[in-house]
Amino acid sequence: MYGSSEWENSPWITLDLEDWKPLTEGRSPVRYRKKVILFHQEDLADEVFIVKSGRLRITSYQEDGAEKQLYIAERGALVGESSCLNGKVHQSTAVAIVDSVVWRVPVSELQKKMKEDWQLTQRIIALLCRKKDVFYRQILDLSFKQATHRIASQLVNLCRQYGKEHKKGVCISIHFTQQDIAGIVNASRVTVGNVFNMFVEQGLLVREGKYFIVTDLDAMKKMCSD
Repeated sequence: MYGSSEWENSPWITLDLEDWKPLTEGRSPVRYRKKVILFHQEDLADEVFIVKSGRLRITSYQEDGAEKQLYIAERGALVGESSCLNGKVHQSTAVAIVDSVVWRVPVSELQKKMKEDWQLTQRIIALLCRKKDVFYRQILDLSFKQATHRIASQLVNLCRQYGKEHKKGVCISIHFTQQDIAGIVNASRVTVGNVFNMFVEQGLLVREGKYFIVTDLDAMKKMCSD
């Protein structure tokens, strides 16, 4: 990780697999191919999902077809816990962005383990709070910031979470698409592409193969607030 943030608001969520050992030990994971849906919005929430490898996109849909990407579940992320604990249907849809391996844990087992293991319960509460902070920041950004600022903010988040030092700046060490960014900042892919091109022209961003490099992280941070 390159640097840190006092307020963790990155929608790319990754956690230590060891945190979920009480739920995963002795349980066989399931492999999902790219674009396969793990659960639909309004499905009965009777399982939680823990990402062993790969990446899931968590998205909420409206009746008119509009969608809002909520977060990206990376290795170690727990998905669906809020709806399960509330005894409700899923409020979003989870789809594998890439080939992924995921543990599925019945809600009855989740509740049982939470009663037995206070540390596990604390980790789940902490994760729920972290997701709340992510959603709160998204509401603020959508209410008060222009698309350019929101896109810059996501690049800064990616640098903080996945950045590696590079001779040209900070290399974001995971593969992501402009559509991934568009879904999170509630903009079109065309808008994201135009902003990326602007950053390239300004010398703030370069691409090498499938990776993006932020050449001046301080200047990119400034873009978030100007």
